[in-house]
Amino acid sequence: MVLVSYQSRETIGRTLDALQRARESMGIRTIVVDNASSDGTADFVAEYHPWVSLVRGHENVGFGKGCNIALRDVASPYVLFLNPDAVCGLPALQAMLALMESRPSIGILGPAVVEASGQLQPSGALPTPWTVMWKPAFPGWASRGMRHVQPGELPRRTSWICGSVMLVRMSMVKEIGGFDPRFFLYFEESDLCARAHRAGWEVWTSGQAVCEHVNAASAKKTGDAMMWGTISDHYFRSRMYYMVKHHGWPAALVMEAGELVLMCARAVIERTRGRPYPTLAGRLRAPKFRLPAPAQVAVAATSARNGTR
Repeated sequence: MVLVSYQSRETIGRTLDALQRARESMGIRTIVVDNASSDGTADFVAEYHPWVSLVRGHENVGFGKGCNIALRDVASPYVLFLNPDAVCGLPALQAMLALMESRPSIGILGPAVVEASGQLQPSGALPTPWTVMWKPAFPGWASRGMRHVQPGELPRRTSWICGSVMLVRMSMVKEIGGFDPRFFLYFEESDLCARAHRAGWEVWTSGQAVCEHVNAASAKKTGDAMMWGTISDHYFRSRMYYMVKHHGWPAALVMEAGELVLMCARAVIERTRGRPYPTLAGRLRAPKFRLPAPAQVAVAATSARNGTR
């Protein structure tokens, strides 16, 4: 189990309580990489969950790079990446592991994830410049191929899953590499799914495993501008980088410009109807045509076992 935490003191306890039961039943190891939280997350983990392998980071390196730090110390055939505001109980974990064991071609597996609001997390098609660009005008068309993973449904193959709860085969990681560290936050799981497909691995979902998630629990504490439940600065930089990486600069530039034009047109139409369209204001304040900074050399971190430095 790998968790990357940042300002997660209020949520990580419930997450680890569920994982402790899995540890007692199956002997599973859990690694928490704390990205220099200032709310006492690391101290809380060390004091109340001394069975966790705790890595105290000296700065916030983001989700993907934090996962990569933990991957250096993973020796098991599978690793579960879990947000510190998600809960994955023993039955869900057992169902996912059984499916992975039965289908060696699966590289990435996601469960049905129920949000605190009762909504279900989606799975489906990988994002493209064209679905992003046309979404303001034709949201139904742009969302084709996306569906919610229903609790209880049979396993099925897909192209993309949300990264809040994700079981990954380590042999796949060794083949294609871990997370691209340039994705500080968002789209890192899309990139991993795309690279897995390219290497011949499969991505699946299983509604027979059901987990819970409190969406954006850490992000909402940052005070940064939010849009669509994400931190705008990271989301739009990561999206642009993903499109450039997988579709090239020309398509990414057309996507960004086209989305802005269609949002402006949508705002005019909504205004003539007497309805607000606040999405445009948020998008205009967010980064445009900008990438995240190049990944730096991994920062040093202090490992702690049983809460000691």
